[in-house]
Amino acid sequence: MILDDLLMFSKGADLATGNSTAVDLKDCGDDLSRRLSYYAKVEGGAVADGTTLTVALQTSADNSTWSTLVTHPAAALAAINANGWIVPPTPLPSGLKRYVRLSYTASGTFTGTGKIHAGITPSVDKGL
Repeated sequence: MILDDLLMFSKGADLATGNSTAVDLKDCGDDLSRRLSYYAKVEGGAVADGTTLTVALQTSADNSTWSTLVTHPAAALAAINANGWIVPPTPLPSGLKRYVRLSYTASGTFTGTGKIHAGITPSVDKGL
């Protein structure tokens, strides 16, 4: 996976309720949705005690008023520890505005060394 620091939502964030850093897409908007995917993964160790973590992709024209484009199914603790994925690489949807972020909703209080790493990366062409 190719990563760009300017396209990272979260770098080592705790599994807790809150919002990621906003990524500024400048004037690209929907032009990027055909070539890029976003993801959220827990890395750096196991997590415990929490129950689920839900992730929503949000967008904003002004980095102030946000609307939700996609809400992913809740990732259970066992699944997070099994493979780390909260949101596997998923193509960006249409409807993007200048800013995008992830909103995390935790059920329970997570402990452990695992942290969220999330961002935007070039889509993988499975036909190659």
